[in-house]
Amino acid sequence: MGTCAVAGIALGSVFGGDFVKTGRRTTIIYFNIIGLIATLITFLPNFIIICIGRLIFGFACGVLICATPKALDETIPSRIIDKGYGASTNIVINLAFMMIMLLALGMPDDEATLSTNYYWMVIFGI
Repeated sequence: MGTCAVAGIALGSVFGGDFVKTGRRTTIIYFNIIGLIATLITFLPNFIIICIGRLIFGFACGVLICATPKALDETIPSRIIDKGYGASTNIVINLAFMMIMLLALGMPDDEATLSTNYYWMVIFGI
């Protein structure tokens, strides 16, 4: 499941520039909505559907990784861009990954409990 998201991010990063050409703000809005829909798809308890949802979510994230820094560069005045705004995108992304990894520590260890526990939905939702 994790590989599907990474594959989607790779594809979204490759094709993200094409979407950004149509407008950065609209691209960010549309792909945030697509990412939200893909997250909702991952809540369905079917392995293939979860993988498809993760792939779509990863694609949306890949496009957003291309669009967001460019939009920040155009929006934030140049006199304050060097005060951490350029690096803030990557810092927040990495902090979110760390939070998700810490949440994964709460997953049950045995398979019997894992099949009846829906804590994974919380992690995917975040």
